[in-house]
Amino acid sequence: MDLLRNGEAQWLLRLRQFFASPLCLAAQCAAGALAVALDAQLAGLAALLLLFSVQMLLCDDILVPFAPALLACLVMIKATENPSFSADDSALYRQFLPYWWLVFLPAGALIAHFVLYRRPFVWGKAGPAMLAVSAAVTLGGAGTISAAEYFAGGALYHIFALGFGMLLIYIWLSSAVADDTDGRLERFVPNMMLALGLLAAFMVFHLYLTRLPVLIARPQIIEFQWRNNVSTFLMLALPFPFYKAFKQPAWLLAGLVMYLATLLSSSRGGMLFGTVELALCVLFLLLADKNKRRRLVYLGAGALVLAAVAACLPLLLPFFWPTISRLLQSVLHSDQEVRIRLYERALRDFLAHPLFGVGIGWMGNRDIHPSKQFALCWYHNAPLQILGSMGLAGAAAYLYQYIVRVRIFLRRRLTKFRATLFLAWAGLELMSLVNPGVFAPVPYLLILTILVVVAEKSEKTAPHQ
Repeated sequence: MDLLRNGEAQWLLRLRQFFASPLCLAAQCAAGALAVALDAQLAGLAALLLLFSVQMLLCDDILVPFAPALLACLVMIKATENPSFSADDSALYRQFLPYWWLVFLPAGALIAHFVLYRRPFVWGKAGPAMLAVSAAVTLGGAGTISAAEYFAGGALYHIFALGFGMLLIYIWLSSAVADDTDGRLERFVPNMMLALGLLAAFMVFHLYLTRLPVLIARPQIIEFQWRNNVSTFLMLALPFPFYKAFKQPAWLLAGLVMYLATLLSSSRGGMLFGTVELALCVLFLLLADKNKRRRLVYLGAGALVLAAVAACLPLLLPFFWPTISRLLQSVLHSDQEVRIRLYERALRDFLAHPLFGVGIGWMGNRDIHPSKQFALCWYHNAPLQILGSMGLAGAAAYLYQYIVRVRIFLRRRLTKFRATLFLAWAGLELMSLVNPGVFAPVPYLLILTILVVVAEKSEKTAPHQ
């Protein structure tokens, strides 16, 4: 059943077109920016969830409501710098408990969407691999992890959300998203990812503006709590300005702004792997743009930027030195680096329990990395997380999934759009080498699942794209 039948309710059709338009995405991005600027993250969350609920009710395109939902996730990562969020789990409960009733509106809208826009359930090429991963995640730690740890709230959430829960979301999206025969996905998805990237960049720059007096007194990069989260959003979004630049080269400025925000985030992973991803995006632009004159302009502009950076190195190195020194320390003094110790622990856990690992909910690492009650103790490296938590069973399942995903993104005649989706996935996987990344179900694995479905559905895009 659809709210729009036989040409009736043209106002609804126009409203749906507006919700999917760049103007509406820009307005949602601006609303998120306003919430950040006013330090009103909860108000921003409520407003964006309200919009999510309205769009769930009125839009037959399931991807459209994901924009305000993901923007809300991005806005809320900044809330970790609020003192009321930083004490312990009980502080979080006290902060959110008065607003428990807000859950009913988006949940009700989600159920209503299922009823109003029923479609037969199907799954695409990624389904069997996701089923294998779901089984591996669920079986992780079999025979090793205690029942109390396995069935703890945080562990159960992550086991379900990383496994069968995300598989159900994938099936839902595969059923709801239509094949992209008219370029609809190629218009909306890059704009949605740009909105996420630009809001993330604004959050970083706004933080610097609020601390401008300190910055002037001591010109040095500012460290903050949510640096890795915002860098992950930025790296997911970074390839999309380069995709937009094929038609409008001015979008490259947005890409440079996102990269600069990644550097200013003070994230070591963002600085290192963001630079790698930027190089891949530039290479993609140069290889895929068939306009030779424009390619020469890109090369010339790139050479000028590199020359300017080289000339400013005496100023840039002292400014970025805190992040650079932490990066060097993690390599030169690895015995003192928490992540290196977690990597060693992952290998020991795998060797001791090679078949199924120790399980996602294993809390034996808290002597190295203390975590809050609901949060798990991650190894902070995706391949080692797979080995340590799921053993050889997990390694086989995830290897199968990686192969399937590569075939989905890069198979047959490679389009610029699917290459861009692949680069976004690559950025997330790079960040996952030093952070939980793909093991954070919401929002990062959810975004990746959306990109996988979009890549599958874009197979029928017109050949000239």
